[in-house]
Parts: sequence; structure tokens; C-alpha cells
Amino acid sequence: MVLKRGTNGDNVRTLQRGLNKLGAMLLVDGDFGKSTEAAVVDARQSLSMPGPSDEVEDALQAAVAALPDPFPPLSAAGVTFMARQEVTDSANYRRRYQTPCWPGRKSGITIGIGYDCRFVDTSQLRADWGDELNADAVAKLCGVVKVVGSDALAAQVTSVVVPLEAAMRVFVRRTLPEFLANVRAAFPHVDELTQPQRTALVSLVYNRGAGMKDTDPVKQERREMRTIRDLMTARNFGPVADQFESMKRLWGPGNDPGLVERRQQEADLWRAGFSALKLE
Repeated sequence: MVLKRGTNGDNVRTLQRGLNKLGAMLLVDGDFGKSTEAAVVDARQSLSMPGPSDEVEDALQAAVAALPDPFPPLSAAGVTFMARQEVTDSANYRRRYQTPCWPGRKSGITIGIGYDCRFVDTSQLRADWGDELNADAVAKLCGVVKVVGSDALAAQVTSVVVPLEAAMRVFVRRTLPEFLANVRAAFPHVDELTQPQRTALVSLVYNRGAGMKDTDPVKQERREMRTIRDLMTARNFGPVADQFESMKRLWGPGNDPGLVERRQQEADLWRAGFSALKLE
């Protein structure tokens, strides 16, 4: 069955799931629209399968479906969830994030999928990006590592362009393994979890870090992190979702609705993980 612009249904959902294995960051909604069409263009280039952008023949559908998960501990759906939390989708990435930016406050200059240069040194930056960016771009980025960002620092690297494909490769090959290791160090029994539950924890640590100590004894901003650790130690996995939801208190009504929604989605992922367990 040939899929094309305007097609809807399960076959499109299957296609979208496959395209997400290539980093398309699509919502799996079964609607062959503009975003799916753009992802097909990228997939044809990645797979060396030329053809129309608004039609997907059986051969391309089969090739996309046969792709392995890019990071099996989280699944392609998990990778997509985390990438969308950082940059929303591929169109928004190309519009806002393919050049370095400074998110503000205590962040460093950020590139790719939430890659904060403040937390790496030149050797790690070269290891992570040396095969993806040209030497001049890497040299410029080495000038903004290990420091809090600023508009002036961002201006120094405006000529650097990080293609989406490169950003996703670094995210999958370098960033996610590092943060999964951080999760394993912070929380016991992580490998007993389902993929959605591991995704929720990696998303949390990627966003908040793995620290357990409060800096404000009144606010106790790490209270839920400690409770999750204790629940994981006891293998009492069920109540963990409640702790994701409890963390929403830290951002309050109207303060940062994006983070409030992220915590809720992580809680939903955790609960969905029990359904995944029943299917295994």
C-alpha cells in the first residue's frame, strides 16, 4: 500500500514509528502531514532510497520498519520522548536550535539536543562532536566550555551549525548512555524496569541532575528524588509515579508550565510501564 500526504491510519503510525528510529521526533498520530513528509525526505537521504517526498512505497516502508531501535534501553519511543522534551520537533530544531543558543540563567551555551557546554571540557566536547562537526566549528565551541553562558558568548559561535542528524547521533551515542549510567548510579534496580520507566528516570535526571541534597532546607527541592531512591531500593516501584507528580510543586502555577507538564508526562510514562510489563 502506497502511503501519501493526507493518508491516515495504522499504516501511517507504523511508518512514523520507523521514521522516529532515524530521529524524526514525530508524534505517532497516524496523520501523514507536513512533518511526516519532511521526515520521509530525510529518511530517503539517510537510506539512499531516492523517490517522492509525498509518497512512501512498500520498499521504503519495509526499510524503515526493519531499522533497529537507536538506543534499546529506552526504545525509539523513549528517545523520541526525550528529544521532543528538549527541542519539540524537527522543524523547531532547525528553526531555533541548529545554531548554539544560551537558554539563560546558569546554563551554558547549548547545542544539539540539550547538550550544555558548561558541563563538559574540551576533551569531552571533541570526543562527542569531533566526528560530526568540522574542525573550525569544534574549535569555536571549545571556547565556550566549562562556563556559564551569556549573550556575548553565544555571539562568538553564531556561525556554528549543528545539523539535526548530527545532533541526534550525539544524543543517542554519547548523551543517553552517559545519563543512563548516572541513573543507574543514583537509583537501584534500574535494569528491572520497563523501557517506559527507564525513560522517565533518564528524562528526570537529564533535566534535573541526580543530586539528592537540598540547597534550600525549607523548599526541600530534592525531597522527591530521595523518596524515589528509597522506593527503588525497596523495589516498591508503584508509588514512584506519585513522586514525579509531587515534584510539580517546585514550579508552581504559572511559573514554568513546561516543567510541570514534563513531570506529569514522566509520571504517565511510569504508569504505562506496568502495562508494558504485562505484555512482555
